[in-house]
Amino acid sequence: MNVTGLVTRALLLVVGGVLAVTLSARGLAPLPDLVLVVVASAALGGGPRSGLVTGLAGGWLLDLLPPGSAVLGTQALLYAAAGLVVGLARRVGPVSLAWVTAVVALAAAGLEVARGALALAQGVPVDGAAALLRVVVTATAALVVVPLVLRLEQRAERRRFA
Repeated sequence: MNVTGLVTRALLLVVGGVLAVTLSARGLAPLPDLVLVVVASAALGGGPRSGLVTGLAGGWLLDLLPPGSAVLGTQALLYAAAGLVVGLARRVGPVSLAWVTAVVALAAAGLEVARGALALAQGVPVDGAAALLRVVVTATAALVVVPLVLRLEQRAERRRFA
């Protein structure tokens, strides 16, 4: 990936993280996990390594943005694992939107289960219905965002070779 692609991906992660923090502070719910959608885009376009690195960066961003994480690095590890798993689901050639939606929904569900387990371990109550709704909203957002991000990255790669 070239510098333009990396900068684009980093900007998308920052926009996703800042939007999540800003909109949740305003009390809007449920919100899609836009950072996961960007991580999934990177993983589906570039494979497991790209998903892992993008997930690590996106998770660190979420660890540092308010309200942050109780233990620094928790979100980074969760998103890195999600990026790795989504990258393993990468297919070469044209991919249907149903496949993208299913992969992102499973990644979002995995993140919600891990977050729920961490919350329960800390004695914090977990709202299962809200978690399920976040998975649905994230998968729905992936229908629109993942193809757009993949096209942006493909365009950046074409410019590199032109």
